[in-house]
Amino acid sequence: MMMWELIKDLLLVSLGMGIGVVLMCIMSVGKEADRQMIELKESEEN
Repeated sequence: MMMWELIKDLLLVSLGMGIGVVLMCIMSVGKEADRQMIELKESEEN
């Protein structure tokens, strides 16, 4: 029974880490997209 608790904790931790990594990837991609949009707008104005 104790083994199952350990496995459950490990699964939760790895799931949380996975979600964190995905969120970080989405955030960095979003920042890149924002920067490219700003550059596009600036190049259109000139």
